[in-house]
Amino acid sequence: MLFHNNMVIYILSRNPNLYSTSRIFREGKKAGHNVQVINHLYCELLIENNSFKIQYEGKILKKPDLIIPRIGANVTNFGEKVIRHFEKMGVKTLTSSIGLIMSRDKFKCMQTIVEHGVTVPTTYFSDDLHEAEQIVKQKLGYPFILKLIEGTQGVGVFLINDEETAQRYFDLYSDSRHKVILQKFISESFGRDIRIIVIGQKIVAAMERIAPSNEFRSNIHRGGRGKTVELTEEEKGIALTTMKALNLHIAGIDIIRSKSGPQLLEVNSSPGLEGIEKTTKTNVARAIINYIENDH
Repeated sequence: MLFHNNMVIYILSRNPNLYSTSRIFREGKKAGHNVQVINHLYCELLIENNSFKIQYEGKILKKPDLIIPRIGANVTNFGEKVIRHFEKMGVKTLTSSIGLIMSRDKFKCMQTIVEHGVTVPTTYFSDDLHEAEQIVKQKLGYPFILKLIEGTQGVGVFLINDEETAQRYFDLYSDSRHKVILQKFISESFGRDIRIIVIGQKIVAAMERIAPSNEFRSNIHRGGRGKTVELTEEEKGIALTTMKALNLHIAGIDIIRSKSGPQLLEVNSSPGLEGIEKTTKTNVARAIINYIENDH
């Protein structure tokens, strides 16, 4: 065991009042640690005399024992630089800079996990969408899923039902700087998926997420509801293999149950705790602190 009490822990979060941030903060304090919430957008990164420092609110930050990044999808690039600066200072981090980037870029993530034997729905990516219509006809069919490469909580995920709608989206994203992936829609999983929280190499909680009627996205943030679920050995294996492949210490792993078996949908390296804690009655925030104290 590396640490017990009095660790200095920074939670990198833009809002101390967010459920997940405040839960981790309270559990860390309860365990006797010096926990602070640091808004990573206000971190000023300094290299001086070949050493790495971070200025925050006009002062040089004290070097912590560990950081817990809670980086929003829309500030991934700067958040990654902040994490890397802490890493260069020799600070341990619950989510590494590489782990953040690998989990946030949905296609990079899929390239890596498929190499490790994890099954995913048929997925297509191109720098432009010139051939996308042919790919849909030949490989995906209607409806299919269109996703922004970066996005969480169901934002930037669309169910495309017909050719006219597809063309509208292809035109929109061809003209914008946003990159998208196209994915086969698994109809038998409509409005349902399974969220698995893994910390280290331990599955600490799992729930099935069920979308409201007429909504295909099951995210709790989009009005979905959760219920407890028993995982199969294959589903557990997918979650643990994904963690190893992406070198993550914490993640929300989203899978679907298809006719051909479980398939991985997405990986979230800053998973929300509210839905899963309330659904499963599991103290996930405490499990994070336990992991930090014992294993990290």
